[in-house]
Amino acid sequence: MAIILNKLTDKESFARDDVQVIMEEIGYHSSSSSVNRVVNQLLAKGDIARVGRNRFIPTQSVSSYHYSHSDCAVNVAESIQGHHPYVDFRLFELVQLNEFVNHQIGKNIIFVSVESELEEDVFNTLWNENHGSVLLKPKAEDLFRYMTDDMVVISRLPSESPRGTSLFWDTRIEKILVDIAVDKLLRKVVYSSEYPEIFREVISKYAIDKSTMTRYLRRRGAMDKFRKFLVDEACISAEQFSI
Repeated sequence: MAIILNKLTDKESFARDDVQVIMEEIGYHSSSSSVNRVVNQLLAKGDIARVGRNRFIPTQSVSSYHYSHSDCAVNVAESIQGHHPYVDFRLFELVQLNEFVNHQIGKNIIFVSVESELEEDVFNTLWNENHGSVLLKPKAEDLFRYMTDDMVVISRLPSESPRGTSLFWDTRIEKILVDIAVDKLLRKVVYSSEYPEIFREVISKYAIDKSTMTRYLRRRGAMDKFRKFLVDEACISAEQFSI
């Protein structure tokens, strides 16, 4: 396995066919199943990362995004799962962006996106369990009027939102980037002056699965809007990041 990985690290990106060629060169059995097994093992160990459909990169320079959520956010997620075990939802904390921004975010907001028609049920659960300030589908002016630290904001989950890699409710970096660009409420709480730094930092540090991002953008009907955002607001050229 180490020999295969060493040969892969010379490549900027690669596909399963490239892994098969390397396996054949060093005399390994290279059936489709054995190639898939090697790729899956390398993915599981974090030695490579998926960046598209049948497209991978070595992770010596970038890594897969992971965020350790606050106790408050985990408690919110556990409450939802405990009372609504079959509901699909995603959770994102505003302070996650502190890794990427110049001006650190002081007050946290816990954004919970819930599958359609179940938003009010989840709101009632969190309200009755006294999870602090909880708002259901607020307008921006209401959010700022009732702002408290660790406020919970509940909205509708867009269909086919990517699931988290370890916890299904975790928000993947691909969804975060898309939502910063197209979500009306999130755009009100993230300063536009921070967009370029956020995108540059994420692109330089983490593997981004463009297939996942593309599917989500198309489902939201926001592909053209996102591409325009990259150039006009994030100041990211096609050479730096294209989709």
